[in-house]
Amino acid sequence: MITKISTAQELKQIFLEIFLNKTDKVNDISNESVLSGIGYGVAKIGQKCLTNQAIIEGHIFPDSSYGSYLDEAAKRRGVSERFTASGSSTYIRLVADKGTYYSSADNQFLSTSGVRFSLEKDVTIGIQGFEYAKVKSESTGMQTNVGPVSINRMTIIPQGHISCTNEYQATGGSDFESDETYRVRIKESVNQLARDTVSYIEQILMKINNNVLRVLKGGVDGSGKLNLTIVPCNGQDFTSDEINEMVSRSEEYLSINEFLNSSDASTFSLQLNNVKWFLLDVQFRLDIDPSSDIDVVRKDLQIQMSKLFDYRFWKDGNKIEWENLLFIAKNTGGVRYVPDTNFLPRFDINVPIGQLPRIRGFVIRDLDGNLIYDNAGILSSFYYPNEPDYYFQQSVLATI
Repeated sequence: MITKISTAQELKQIFLEIFLNKTDKVNDISNESVLSGIGYGVAKIGQKCLTNQAIIEGHIFPDSSYGSYLDEAAKRRGVSERFTASGSSTYIRLVADKGTYYSSADNQFLSTSGVRFSLEKDVTIGIQGFEYAKVKSESTGMQTNVGPVSINRMTIIPQGHISCTNEYQATGGSDFESDETYRVRIKESVNQLARDTVSYIEQILMKINNNVLRVLKGGVDGSGKLNLTIVPCNGQDFTSDEINEMVSRSEEYLSINEFLNSSDASTFSLQLNNVKWFLLDVQFRLDIDPSSDIDVVRKDLQIQMSKLFDYRFWKDGNKIEWENLLFIAKNTGGVRYVPDTNFLPRFDINVPIGQLPRIRGFVIRDLDGNLIYDNAGILSSFYYPNEPDYYFQQSVLATI
């Protein structure tokens, strides 16, 4: 606070000191005298003026504000209201028999700390024997941000269920915004727009569709449209309806060049495309510990190899190094030995610019060459969490 509130006694002493310095008609002022009462009255009026000035500062300067005054300071700066308490969300890996059905209405999950999570939509396990499903917390607050591998129980276990766990921590949970955090957000409100164009569009599309992980530049096509490639969190291509929704709902946050076609003002200049996958087939022999479950080992191998290609940080020009795939195979739990002579691919692979690698075929054999399991060309499942800027989305993108 810039203005310092002084006590009435301090202001009275200042008044009387000035009074005595300006006249020689008075030598002393007793506590019960008329001049003492006048000095006290002037001090109380001065104290009231200082209080009103401090209140005005509280409506203008965030550092001097608290409570409702801080809310008024935010409103003057065009900053959104305080964030209310929110729950967290994450993805869990469901391992079960093929065809096992998980209902969003009936099946709930519990963390080791007792936080309850529910599915956002129904899930049916496919041929691979595992799926990634998004869950959200039933309660709100910071306590819902549970750590990784902590959501491992269910309230109602469906027939065929084997296990469940969250590989990544739950994020997004927050308490009602305090004065301290609200003050920081007000002071940094201008800096929220200091981001490059692609990351700005990423946050817009994440707010509309939370399955958006990343946006990549795709150049300009022959019709003059700006092409952007959308990378999904879970590898599922976006439908045409989802793409149209993202384009239309992002209209008010795009520039004229991004939104309107220069040749036809009735059409969009922005073209969103699904990512092009560079499909990879993996085949090798291995010796599995007899005490290990073959299906569990196979699933762990697929998951770890898929996550070798972290699309959040993948850059054009990167290559697939086969030694890294071999290292994962040798260091997966339950695997005793993997000969490199039978490992495919046996050379580094350059991924074309504009594409992202993804494992398609996955064949493992025993040391004698007998087939253990053939993934039948099914694309392996994976999930990479996006990193939404909650302050940016709830302030700048509040109307979406």
